[in-house]
Amino acid sequence: MLIIHIISGTTALVCGLISMIAKKGAKVHNISGIIFFWAMTGVFVTATSIGWIKSLWFLFFVGFFSYYLACSGYRSLYLKKLHMGQKAQLLDWFITFCGLSFGLGLIAMAIYIKLHGASIGSSLVPTLFGALSIFFSIKDIQRFYKRPTEKTHWIVSHGSKMGGAFIATVTAFTVVNVRVGQWGWTLWILPTVIITPILTRMIKKFIGGKKKPTGFSDVRVVL
Repeated sequence: MLIIHIISGTTALVCGLISMIAKKGAKVHNISGIIFFWAMTGVFVTATSIGWIKSLWFLFFVGFFSYYLACSGYRSLYLKKLHMGQKAQLLDWFITFCGLSFGLGLIAMAIYIKLHGASIGSSLVPTLFGALSIFFSIKDIQRFYKRPTEKTHWIVSHGSKMGGAFIATVTAFTVVNVRVGQWGWTLWILPTVIITPILTRMIKKFIGGKKKPTGFSDVRVVL
């Protein structure tokens, strides 16, 4: 299971990077994005299984957190017309509920380990991940209940969620392969701090481009 986890994580890391830097809507972006999603599925299955068997609850919760981002980001491709009255499906509500539940679980874990003598840095990581999961879940609920006004809403959701899943992959790779002693908790945060501004700029640039966004719907055909 660990071997499958490493292979899936490495595949997600490589394909996520390719998808991120490739021209949005192009064939390379779509195909690498599909492979990234299924690689994240492998990461999710193995991470949650190992976390449960070994009682590594942080790994268990983070497995759900990262996969929630990947699933929600992928489903955004099917919810392009929310601004025109399209309704979210039961699957979308289920994904959002999972994201909210395990976000609250991470917050509860942060409180628990802090009450049992953990350092601020150790409790900060699950707090941050939990807060992000809750934030994205609430935004999803708002989108489902209150019709978005911008037709580019799905691009923002897709880019930010898939980008977040990629950040989770980079974070896992960094934590496993880099050692900085007592400051190890910073490795859980640095990828988010560094990649998020880049991702935000890329999304804004794409939305503000003169060309009409196309090509994302091709992912559904391939799948």
